Amino acid sequence: MKSYAGLYTVYDDLVSGVDFEGWINYVESLTGHYGYKAESVLDLACGTGNTILPFAKKGYHSIGMDISPGMIAVAREKTIKSGLSVEYHIGDMRSFLLRSQVELVTCFHDGLNYIIDSGDLEKVFKNTFNNLVEGGMFVFDLNAVKWIGESDGRPVVIDEDERTIIYRTEHDTADSLWTVSITCFTREGDLYRKFSETHRERGYPPEYIERMLERAGFMQLAVFDSFSFNPPHEKSRRHFYVARKS
Repeated sequence: MKSYAGLYTVYDDLVSGVDFEGWINYVESLTGHYGYKAESVLDLACGTGNTILPFAKKGYHSIGMDISPGMIAVAREKTIKSGLSVEYHIGDMRSFLLRSQVELVTCFHDGLNYIIDSGDLEKVFKNTFNNLVEGGMFVFDLNAVKWIGESDGRPVVIDEDERTIIYRTEHDTADSLWTVSITCFTREGDLYRKFSETHRERGYPPEYIERMLERAGFMQLAVFDSFSFNPPHEKSRRHFYVARKS
């Protein structure tokens, strides 16, 4: 895993249209479906705080973790401005250890697709298991393999007054790998500051994820097409998984 040095400066622009509060409402509907009510939550790959702040607003004891110091810095600033309380950590989801176990762990918005080595994914699942209370729940999403494979390689340009973002995608069908090259130009006075990064994601089929969860000690309760209680289908772009430590 890499700590991306530049993405945090434009990340909130890239996800500005996402209803993150709606995501957390959906998570509560998933856990409630299984008769579970958590009071503490750890959000892995929390980025700039978009997926942990709604939990804090609802009164959860909230912890956010990300490997990027820049992402965490933005998250802390947003949290202070909001008047909410979130405990943030710069950490690696493969090897973290909390002071005390939590009742719910989440990981959203492709966070686990960034784990491109299957051995590392197993470490994440085992480490998550160890940081959950007995009976605690793990809710996460993954981009669907088929959807990752549909990227066409054409560049996408987001042109704004103060910055221009260009990204291009490539897909390795054999290994279900998706590579995204991002270049950003941000205006600073009469000049522009440039950064370029390359991001890689891997698609994992649901049956593989189920086996990995079981190896880590979890019981997989369900996998759903995103934001529904329907099973995944051919046109699913994102799958949500619900697992319990048992």
